[in-house]
Amino acid sequence: MKLQNATALVTGANRGIGRAFVQALLDADVQKIYATARNRNSLEALTAINPTRVIPLQVDVTDLNMVCQLSEKIPDVNLLINNAGVLSFGNILETPVETIHQPTI
Repeated sequence: MKLQNATALVTGANRGIGRAFVQALLDADVQKIYATARNRNSLEALTAINPTRVIPLQVDVTDLNMVCQLSEKIPDVNLLINNAGVLSFGNILETPVETIHQPTI
């Protein structure tokens, strides 16, 4: 797969595997990478690597409105790396059903 002309969206890009995905996409000469995190400020160091190709966006994957607005904000995406997640702690037998059914993209 040739990625040079791709426009990627990486959710949860501010650390760990998400950050590594962004770096790998930069190394593969991807044209543009939208990097998302719940806190846009947490993407500053990542954006500084290549400010013309890495575009930071604030997105909380548990906020359905934010997720739905993404396609309007960034209609040029043709590669999605959906890395963001939600973590809840607790015993499955004591966890509220609402927590288990928490929406994510």
